[in-house]
Amino acid sequence: MKKLDDIKKIKEREVSEKELKENEKDAKIHKLTLFTIPLILLIILSLIYIFIFKLDYLLIPFAIFFFVFLFGYDSNQRTCKNCKKWNSVVWIDNRIILKTTKEDKKNILGKDKKKREKISKAVGKCTNCGKEFTVEKIKKL
Repeated sequence: MKKLDDIKKIKEREVSEKELKENEKDAKIHKLTLFTIPLILLIILSLIYIFIFKLDYLLIPFAIFFFVFLFGYDSNQRTCKNCKKWNSVVWIDNRIILKTTKEDKKNILGKDKKKREKISKAVGKCTNCGKEFTVEKIKKL
């Protein structure tokens, strides 16, 4: 409960152009070193392991790069869309809604088709600029 109160105390502020450019440059460097390069190395190591050597000691660097990739993926998801600050978004609310609607079409057996969607809504707040935003993803089931 204390963390939620701390999040509510974050105030919105305007981000200068200079700070925006610095944040964007920093985010690109972090994305490259903690997300893209480990992903490429993971793919190369897995292909070497599967097709060429099948040596068990290749699994150690694979695990290390996978851990770095997971950290980079999580931090990349928490980059603010407004101020471009890397790893600065705190997720406040996360909801999943299942939505079923009937379509006018009928399937082969003559039954009405149902369209199912899984909608996930996440509300985040930036610790740097204080802006609150919503991310919505729709997945068809």
